[in-house]
Amino acid sequence: MSLAFASATTETLTAVPVLSWVLAVSPVVLLLALVLWGRFSTIVNAGVTVAYSVVVAALAFGAGPLTVGVGLGKGAWVGLWILYVIWPALLMHHLASRVGMAALGRALSTLLPRRTENVLLLAWVLPSFIQGVSGFGTPIAVAAPLLVALGIGKARAVALPLIGYHWAVGFGSMGSSFYMGALTAHLDTAERAGYAASAAVVLGINCVLSGMLVALMDGGWTGLRHGWRMLATAGPVMALVQAGTVRLEPGIGALCAGASGIAVVMVLRRFSRPQDNTEDAPVVERVEVLERAERTNRGHGGSQGGRGSVGGASSTRAALDDTEAKARAAAVPYVLLGVVALAVFLPPALRAWAKGHLLIGPSFPSTSTSQGTVNDAVHLYNPIAVLGHPGTFLLIACAGSVLVWSRRGVWGRGAWGPVWRGALRQAWKSSPSVVLLASVAGVLVDSGMVRTVAQGAAVATGHAYPAIAPLVGALGSFITGSTTSSNALFSSLQADVAHLIGDRPDDLLAGQLAGGNIGNSLAPVVILLGLSAVGAARRAGEVLRMTMAPAAVLLVSAVATTCALVAVHR
Repeated sequence: MSLAFASATTETLTAVPVLSWVLAVSPVVLLLALVLWGRFSTIVNAGVTVAYSVVVAALAFGAGPLTVGVGLGKGAWVGLWILYVIWPALLMHHLASRVGMAALGRALSTLLPRRTENVLLLAWVLPSFIQGVSGFGTPIAVAAPLLVALGIGKARAVALPLIGYHWAVGFGSMGSSFYMGALTAHLDTAERAGYAASAAVVLGINCVLSGMLVALMDGGWTGLRHGWRMLATAGPVMALVQAGTVRLEPGIGALCAGASGIAVVMVLRRFSRPQDNTEDAPVVERVEVLERAERTNRGHGGSQGGRGSVGGASSTRAALDDTEAKARAAAVPYVLLGVVALAVFLPPALRAWAKGHLLIGPSFPSTSTSQGTVNDAVHLYNPIAVLGHPGTFLLIACAGSVLVWSRRGVWGRGAWGPVWRGALRQAWKSSPSVVLLASVAGVLVDSGMVRTVAQGAAVATGHAYPAIAPLVGALGSFITGSTTSSNALFSSLQADVAHLIGDRPDDLLAGQLAGGNIGNSLAPVVILLGLSAVGAARRAGEVLRMTMAPAAVLLVSAVATTCALVAVHR
């Protein structure tokens, strides 16, 4: 996905007045404080931040009405881009719920012997695979409802995959974030290869770490102990596969890594035994259920008990068969989503054609501020590639699912009414907030405030800047909700700083990419997308509080690894 906000670039770094830096960062601080406070709804928090940002942009950064208006317009369009993911994702969720989402959750809870392993599958492995082909927020919109069906609370069901899948964003969406960074920083072929290799190291370490954090978030130290088998196998495999793949083709790094994680799950399932589950809540196999039913009925005694045993066992078998049928039906949209996305994005020629045809997007004029920020005119701003957009894939999966269900007799004539009404109610609650949050980003970028924050940090730190590089990336994606946008904003700055302090641009860009991934997991607009998919749009503050500590651990890891790479190559 490419949600790049236009921004001015500079060849040299100049000092930033402290007051300007404080004012530039103040809208982000305000939004973060309001969300954490949790006293107001997301739409109120977003509205207040938009108004404050407009005032600061006009009074402190010399943004005139045209610059502010264009910034708001760009942000609003990005919000609509995002809503084209949210609305179809909500529709898919309600469709699956109608035919048996609860049954699918129960089925997934028994795929592996331990509950923690199944949580890791849904919050760590599966969304990372989906991120390989789908864009903005789609993995969260898909994984969160499945985790809710597994019995996890709605806020936690959003927080877990936000931490679990973050490592796959950098080389996900067919490499859009990585390529944006490489292109914006004007890397040559050798530098691009070095960038991919360095990024794979930072993201690979965080891949393993994110799985451990998901286990801890779900079950504490007990969860970590119960999930050790999957953490020790799937984590290193995914990290190594991504590192090897990006040396050949960065665009499929996350896709291959996620696929290898699913392959590990299948192997673990093949060699799992019921006794493997002695330390966790018991997983009941079909045979065990039947035997228990038969023993219970035999305990009623006599020939009546014998007949009851047969009848009870038959009834249990019928109930299990019905549950399995519902689970298979509810899985249809998710299977079709993967098939459609892979079919479009894997063949390079088809991917290029889908991304380059039937584009819809507005045009914006050139704008500037009295502080020297210049934003070029854009003919087709962040266009929706209708044939290559995740929302289109979701809609195709929904339509295909209804067709499959109708042929199997699962979908009745009156089923559409409740589905449409439920999806529309949820969409109405979250949509204005998404547009407002994206508008904040548009104003901050076009007024030059985002660039001011990053440049001030670079000037202040000098040769210690590698420790700041991931923080800059995290700031960009926190504001915009997109690692691709963060790379569009700051990759040229990272490369400039690297040349000025005598370091390789590859390593600082790797830190930028890793930080952007982490900031993406904290971005209010991404959190809201996940909450919208489970009908809990007012719980953004709760999710942010859950994710801040794990994200801080990941950020420390990214900083340490980036500094280590820089030290090795100096």
